[in-house]
Amino acid sequence: GSNQLIALPESIGRLAALQTLDLRFNQLTALPESFGRLAALRELNLNSNQLIALPESIGHLTALQTLDLGSNQLIALPESIGRLAALRELYLYDNQLTELPESFGHLAALQTLDLSFNQLTALPESFGRLAALRMLYLCGNRLTALPRLFHQLHELQSLYLDDGPIGVHGHIDMFRRLGVEERVHDLSASPSA
Repeated sequence: GSNQLIALPESIGRLAALQTLDLRFNQLTALPESFGRLAALRELNLNSNQLIALPESIGHLTALQTLDLGSNQLIALPESIGRLAALRELYLYDNQLTELPESFGHLAALQTLDLSFNQLTALPESFGRLAALRMLYLCGNRLTALPRLFHQLHELQSLYLDDGPIGVHGHIDMFRRLGVEERVHDLSASPSA
């Protein structure tokens, strides 16, 4: 069921032992700065809210393994997001992101990243340092090229691109070098759901 929470109290930061927090399907537009004191948090679901930005303190959530920010109104991410060293799954689909911070490349444990349906025109060069990345969703963006170091994503098993400006076809040689040619999914070839 959906709730109608529009704000969280600063006192939420006192829940120091909290490990899982599910706030999806609310009307939150911002998070209090005290959010960064939830040091034990491992799973945070903020899907389907109205978040426009995240506090810098989000970078203090160093135990976080799963972060779902899908279906919000995010236009940018703080540089501090790169400090989420334990993060394995990051869902940012259906937002308004136009770029990612360079610190994104510090997310060394990241295995699943969904950036579908944003306004991204480029990915930071540091993207090639996401050594653990296995699943990458980039459909519905405005990407015209992939980062130069993209070929270093040796763990990449599934790459989802639509046939936008970048398309799968313009990068077939790179995918061959990666050894993932047969694992690349061109969603323009499949019927839409």
